[in-house]
Amino acid sequence: MALSKEELQHFKKQLLAQKKDLLDSGAAKHDEYIALADETGELTSYDNHFADMATELDQREKDITLEDAARERLSLINMALDRIREGTYGVCVDTGEEIDKERLEAIPYAIRTKEAQDQLESNKENSRPDDEASFETSGNRVDDRIRTADDLQREHGNSTSETYLQEDSEDNDD
Repeated sequence: MALSKEELQHFKKQLLAQKKDLLDSGAAKHDEYIALADETGELTSYDNHFADMATELDQREKDITLEDAARERLSLINMALDRIREGTYGVCVDTGEEIDKERLEAIPYAIRTKEAQDQLESNKENSRPDDEASFETSGNRVDDRIRTADDLQREHGNSTSETYLQEDSEDNDD
């Protein structure tokens, strides 16, 4: 059952209100290329302790992440408003099925049914590239460089191995 004109108006009002909130808050406007000195008010970072700078950088990264999410949400809201104008609002972009009204009430900018969204997220999780595969911890390693490092450590030991400690004590005896 397609959405009525009244329902479309209701969702349009919701979307416009969310858009206004985002724009009024400035959450989607911040320029991530502003120098850290401009944000902190410091002329130089030389007199600051590195932990203070780390705190500033951590906060800046959090702010940028939130701003990116706000920009993404704003983009989705604009797409939903476009879909209302085009007459495709409330229809899943993947399956062509109608999106449940309850889902649209919760997420008025949704472009997929819950099932299609779950499927998309499941496919993303299962399609992890091979270069992101984790290293095996024993036996055959995926990466030859690590196998070589293990072989070298086995052959020559490391700073805590008995061979290294013996060589160190022999050097002190001279």
